[in-house]
Amino acid sequence: MANRKLKTVILDDDAGIVRLVKTILRGAFGNELELNDFTDAHEAQKWISNNCCDLLISDIEMPEIDGQDMLIFAKQRNAWTQVVFLTGQSSWMHVTQAVENGASDFTLKPIRRDELCNIVQQHIERAARWQMALFPKPAASAGA
Repeated sequence: MANRKLKTVILDDDAGIVRLVKTILRGAFGNELELNDFTDAHEAQKWISNNCCDLLISDIEMPEIDGQDMLIFAKQRNAWTQVVFLTGQSSWMHVTQAVENGASDFTLKPIRRDELCNIVQQHIERAARWQMALFPKPAASAGA
């Protein structure tokens, strides 16, 4: 488990998808994630500009600002941000472009609870390993 809750942004222009993802993640990882949900990419960008985003879960296709733009925006503010795309598009072109831009994972809509939870669990475990590597706990003294 990570030393702190991972600041997670859920972004989709469909409010129903946002509610579903938030409900799934709150139920599975309530103590490990700080969930911040948005249906407006501009609002999500404002939040990301003022906060550390550890995990971005975003739709790829949205009006005005799409998921690829959000990925680039989030990575420019924090290169460590992990990005998971939700997509109704299974096009390899979209997936390839997302990976080239730094996405770490994707899942297809309709969202499957087990698949989403497995992906997020991997990110929680990765963040915990990074925290342990970057901020190791001091070894207990031999005489203690």
